[in-house]
Amino acid sequence: MENKNIEFKIDIPEKHNKLKAEMVSFLNSNDGEIYLGVDDNGVPNLNLIKEKSKFWEEIISNWITNAFNENVKDFVEIISDDSSFKIKILEGNNKPYYYKEGEGFNSKGIYIRVGSTKRRAELEEVKKMLFNRKPNNFESTLINNDKLTFKYLENKFEEKGLKFNPIALSLINKDNKYNNAALLFSDQNPTISKFAVFADSKVSVFLDKKEFAGSIVKQLDDMIYFSNLLNRKKITINGNPERNEYLDIPEVALREAIVNCFCHRDYSLTGDIKIEFFDDKVKIFSPGGLPDNLTLEDIKEGFTAKRNKIIVNVLDKIGLIENYATGVRKIFEGYEGFEKQPTYYISENGISLTLFNRNYDESQKKPNNINDLEELKKLERSEKIIFLMKENPRITIDEMAEILEVSPRTIRREIYILRLKDKIEYIRSGKTGYWVINENMDKEE
Repeated sequence: MENKNIEFKIDIPEKHNKLKAEMVSFLNSNDGEIYLGVDDNGVPNLNLIKEKSKFWEEIISNWITNAFNENVKDFVEIISDDSSFKIKILEGNNKPYYYKEGEGFNSKGIYIRVGSTKRRAELEEVKKMLFNRKPNNFESTLINNDKLTFKYLENKFEEKGLKFNPIALSLINKDNKYNNAALLFSDQNPTISKFAVFADSKVSVFLDKKEFAGSIVKQLDDMIYFSNLLNRKKITINGNPERNEYLDIPEVALREAIVNCFCHRDYSLTGDIKIEFFDDKVKIFSPGGLPDNLTLEDIKEGFTAKRNKIIVNVLDKIGLIENYATGVRKIFEGYEGFEKQPTYYISENGISLTLFNRNYDESQKKPNNINDLEELKKLERSEKIIFLMKENPRITIDEMAEILEVSPRTIRREIYILRLKDKIEYIRSGKTGYWVINENMDKEE
């Protein structure tokens, strides 16, 4: 018979929300099982179960993925055979749970289980759920993967002269069970981040796109590296001995914006961190809104709420962040005195930040130091190398190899030939140096 842990349904109701509400009531109250193909007296209809089992599984599987306000895949399981169809539901640990209503969430439909029936939760019951809600639940949730490796992260600790200790970093518990934070830091991390370059100020023409995988620390490093390659510099001379150099995007603003994504995104959501370079701006997307009802103004004033304490702690240990809630303030400080300030768009689903190119010339509709990647693609390799040297006289061989997708050895060979032809010269300055291009290089020899 039905009780606080068991519910019978002969079929999925015509109004699907009725069954979603039953599932929500178990998530908000106690473990339970919902049997489909069974009447109110507990008698199964075997023919109906055989006929509809696959259909039911498709619908319920889709609900598990995107029908509820929180990720419930770790709490809901479908178990079926020829004689039964069971939805096994565990009590959730991030209450309250509720289901989608059209395009939005029906936050008023918070149901709980009382005896053998469901009912809507009272306001005080909802408040209690919110009060007992476990912070940072996703990163501390245990996983069933014991084959994780941390080669990239271990190297980072070694570079800092630190010992990598998963237990001290709260990545593993006393029973040797890893959590989601460990998975994100591991070499097997399933999440990716995306990087794109567009031809102008619109998304109509891709010039380049990349996907970064591996540990979130590796992805963070890759994002910063390629962003710095595309962050061009304008040099002006005003009669003084010193020359003024202006990066398109303030270096500190670009770095802090990227780091903030990996520190504070909501990893329970399935979206990706994305960076998009346009000729007039950079757009940075991070899944998940601000935690604990914070506002942008709160953050600018120094208030903080950490969604991912374990992740923040690890990144602090290896020197990628200061762990002092100054990131957003640094972003705005980088644009001090500039007409176009950074702009944020914040919703429950994500945060979008736009950083404007300080060297963009509105009248010409292009950056006044633009790196024309379309033209670059049309050039011979040696011409591409010269093009890159003109854009960035201090560019390294490894950076050119990365951009042109060839080996450093190939770049060295091309440079050797260019030097023999007196087309380029390398001037050493201390431990570094810079490239000088022969202005007559285009003339026939």
